[in-house]
Parts: sequence; C-alpha cells; structure tokens
Amino acid sequence: MQHSNEFNDIIMTLDELITACGAEPSWVMALIEENVIEYDVPETKQFTGYQLATVRRASRLSRDFEASVPAIGLILELLEEVEQLRQFKRQWESQGSNTQVIEINIDVD
Repeated sequence: MQHSNEFNDIIMTLDELITACGAEPSWVMALIEENVIEYDVPETKQFTGYQLATVRRASRLSRDFEASVPAIGLILELLEEVEQLRQFKRQWESQGSNTQVIEINIDVD
C-alpha cells in the first residue's frame, strides 16, 4: 500500500483492498461489477481510501440488513443524496436573512 500525493490518500491494489476490509474476494468483485465501487485509478486498477470506506460501509449494510449487492448500491446512492440535501439545507439556513421565501398556493379542482 502506498500513499498518493495527487489524491492525498492511500493507493491500494484489489488484493490489498480485500485484505483491508476483510471481505470475501467474490463479494468485493460483485461490488465492482455492480458499480458500487470503481477503480479510483482505472489505468492501474487501484483503489483509494474512499473505496475502502465504501466497501466497509457496504459490508455493514450487508451484515445488518442482509442486503444484496444491488440493494447496497441503491442504499449507498440514496444515503449520498440525503447527505447532499442536508448539506444544501445547512448552507441555505446559514444564509438565513439574505434569502426570501415566496409561498404560492395552487388550488387544483
């Protein structure tokens, strides 16, 4: 495992990723096939700490909810969207007095 100056992160091979997360190789390959994780450095087929964190999170989802690999992909995508919405909400709330809200009521008969 080496550190990347470009990404300011660790760079690891598939075998190192599998060892670091303690998962079965076939399960990690299924995550790659379902695009739950992707090679962060595609030309050399290497991963960073971000993918390691994703695999560990996927492992917890699999263990805690007995979720399939496709379900894990969907759950992780939805969790990411929720976090983005929360971040947007925090930014919007921090602007507070600079933002005006206009409410419109539409009656549909």
